[in-house]
Amino acid sequence: MSILLPLYIYPYAGAWDPLYAAAQAHWNVDFTVILNPCSGPCMGSLPDQVYLNEIPKLRAYPNIRSLGYVATHYTDKPIETVLAEIDIYSRWPKLTNNTKMRVDGIFLDETPSTYSADKFGYLERASQAVRNGASFKDRFVAHNPGMIPASILNSPSVYRESYLNLTDLTVVFEETFDKWLDKDTLDPLQAHTIRRSKLAVILHSVPNLSRQVLDFVVEQVEETADWLFLTDIKETDEYYHSFTEMFTDVVASVDGSSRKRRS
Repeated sequence: MSILLPLYIYPYAGAWDPLYAAAQAHWNVDFTVILNPCSGPCMGSLPDQVYLNEIPKLRAYPNIRSLGYVATHYTDKPIETVLAEIDIYSRWPKLTNNTKMRVDGIFLDETPSTYSADKFGYLERASQAVRNGASFKDRFVAHNPGMIPASILNSPSVYRESYLNLTDLTVVFEETFDKWLDKDTLDPLQAHTIRRSKLAVILHSVPNLSRQVLDFVVEQVEETADWLFLTDIKETDEYYHSFTEMFTDVVASVDGSSRKRRS
């Protein structure tokens, strides 16, 4: 399993240290972090100097991949704006004269969950911009629709009824822990036949769990997806703006699950 981390945390001194410590302590765990300095790449300027100092440090860890955040507003944002934001991320190394100031791909947030040909064309153009971006090391494309309806997720023709063939990773569920536990939610999410390596689950508002229960939750998520993020933060719009003590335990549980699977 791997960690998908929305790193929407301002990198003041020491703020990203929990990530660095986890990446160093758990070399078997891959981290894909989403950078979001200005609700996007900071159009018309570079991120401030604090970001410029911190982002290159991610390159010291071979198990950390970084993605630039771009919202599509469910394809209501003009595609030219989306392409311009992708282009800015691709030009960070040149603009800063620093090859370490780069991202490995793009995380497209607020993508549609139901299919239409027009929306497919829109997202295809965005994906092609990432695939053609020479400075994107992995040319990695992620989508976050928040949730894919069970009727699509479990359809025999899911790849024709969704945008999964445009992505390396899709968040199929981003919601509260309580909603994850709902039978009508959990059963369809665990019944699909899509490759789990293409899917992620993000859960917030997680209650205080013992390590044993947390291990079980991670194993349950693994029935749906190979990527996850869990946080106990419950405040709307604050879910991804700080590390909690839970982060260390989640990484340890993911590492343990990965070791079990390999043994």
